Amino acid sequence: MISTKNPLFRAAVALLLCVPVCVPAARSAAAEPAAADSAAAASSAPAPAPAQAPAGPVSVMQLRAHLYMFTVEGLNIAVESGPEGVIVVDTGPAQDAQAVLSQIRRITGEPIRYVIDTSADPQFTGGNGALSDAGLSLEVGWAPLLQAANHERSIPALDSRRAPIIARLGVIEQMTSGPQSDAGNGYSLGESLPTDTFTRPEFNFDVNEPIQVVSMPPAHSQSDSVVLFRYANVVVTGAIFDNTHFPVIDLAHGGSIEGELAAVNQVLNTLVVGAFPVVTNDGGTWIIPERGPVADQVDLVTYRDMLSAIRDRVQALIDQGRSLSQVQAADPAQGYETRWGSSSGSWTTRDFVEAVYRSLAAEKRMRAHGRRG
Repeated sequence: MISTKNPLFRAAVALLLCVPVCVPAARSAAAEPAAADSAAAASSAPAPAPAQAPAGPVSVMQLRAHLYMFTVEGLNIAVESGPEGVIVVDTGPAQDAQAVLSQIRRITGEPIRYVIDTSADPQFTGGNGALSDAGLSLEVGWAPLLQAANHERSIPALDSRRAPIIARLGVIEQMTSGPQSDAGNGYSLGESLPTDTFTRPEFNFDVNEPIQVVSMPPAHSQSDSVVLFRYANVVVTGAIFDNTHFPVIDLAHGGSIEGELAAVNQVLNTLVVGAFPVVTNDGGTWIIPERGPVADQVDLVTYRDMLSAIRDRVQALIDQGRSLSQVQAADPAQGYETRWGSSSGSWTTRDFVEAVYRSLAAEKRMRAHGRRG
């Protein structure tokens, strides 16, 4: 028997009676069960992972509605876009600047408003000049008013239309004194230097949302900082957290294993939160590391525990009077090498152990000197 509630049956009867039929309504009625099934399936499915763009010179992962993680040559870059413009945290190597800029233009037509450097190393600052030149300072619109108020034809600080580059003062000092200051580095150092520097614990501003640039203890170097996008709940750690390798400790520029641990603990204690209760459906803080996949609180705690364990092993060997070669032979990174170690490349497990040893040995000498004093 054909049901009188069947949409096709109703349409046939309506045609016979010359009564107009709303075909869209019939389609909608037929689609309701399928829509209900889809909604039920969606509600029972797990939350989707961040969207991953096709692989290329610059890969793009969307973490929030307005915040992205770019990856170029293994290095991660944070890009926030919104109605007030674009914020870029770390700009990548100089040779990839145009590729990064091209990906930004695919996301938004808004201008770059600020560039933030978390470190002075060339792989973090190489694209500064190109991305800053492509941007537009928020202060440009105020220049005519301020110049008129001061009866000046020009205010040098407001003449540049480039996006400002924010960093700790130590970044500009390190950039102008290190190897990257030499000619032949592949980019113009002058255009890449920070324009807005700070020495206080935090640099706070608001573009699209509150943004904190937080000074860190001397971990990778004495110029480390971390960036928090407050509403997005995303932290960019820079060089203090590498999700693929043991951290690079730059002893020549003030880095230390104790500072590395202090910096990671500061991020965990003040900037990162775990997943919220189910009712909010918030996965907690996303962490963008220097390299490797996006991380969360658990990943950073695991990283911190690894650092602490290796530090304690090396410290115990130093207290026993062991030399560097004896410490290397004892393999204090055992159990962690598979996850974070490397036997080749620019930063090996042996390099890391040596840096930990020299850092702790130097601190032991300083403590002994302090007691004698």
